[in-house]
Amino acid sequence: MELSKLVYKRADIQNVDIILGIIHRCMKEVNYIDYNENEFEKYLGRFTTNWLKNIIETKHYYEVWYDNKIIACGGVSRDYSQEKQSYFTAIFVNPDYRWKGIGRDLVHHLELDEWCIDSNLIEIPSSKSSHKFYYKLGYEYRTYPPVFNEDDGSTIMYKYKKV
Repeated sequence: MELSKLVYKRADIQNVDIILGIIHRCMKEVNYIDYNENEFEKYLGRFTTNWLKNIIETKHYYEVWYDNKIIACGGVSRDYSQEKQSYFTAIFVNPDYRWKGIGRDLVHHLELDEWCIDSNLIEIPSSKSSHKFYYKLGYEYRTYPPVFNEDDGSTIMYKYKKV
C-alpha cells in the first residue's frame, strides 16, 4: 500500500453510516479484547449516529480515502476551556488496513490541522488498545501507569509542541 495514495477529506455528513461502520468494526474486531463484556457494550453504545453527526458538524473531522473508499477517520477539536489546546477525537482505521502505516499517517495529518498548529498542547483520550501506539508517536501519559476511566475506558495522553 502506498501511503502517498491516501486522500484526506473533511468528513461529509452523508458518509456517517460508512464511518460509523468502520468505528463499530474496529471496536468489535480490535478493541473488544481489552475490555470485559459489560465495559465493551457500554463503550460501544456511545458510538451512535447522532454522536458522529455532532462530531462531523462541530469538529475538524476527516475521512481517509484509498482506492475510492473510506478506510479510516479521525478528528481535531479545540478545548475552549484551555488557551492554545486541542484534542484528537474518534480516530479509527478499518481493521483490513491495520499495520500499514495509515494510523501514523492520519495522526500526522491531524497534527497539521490548523487547530493543532495553533495549539501548544494536543491531548488524546486513548483506549487500552491504542495507548502504546500513541506513546510510540511521542504522546505521553497524564498518569503513569495509565489509568483508564470507567466512563469511556480511555486514558488521557498529551504532546507539547516544540516551540
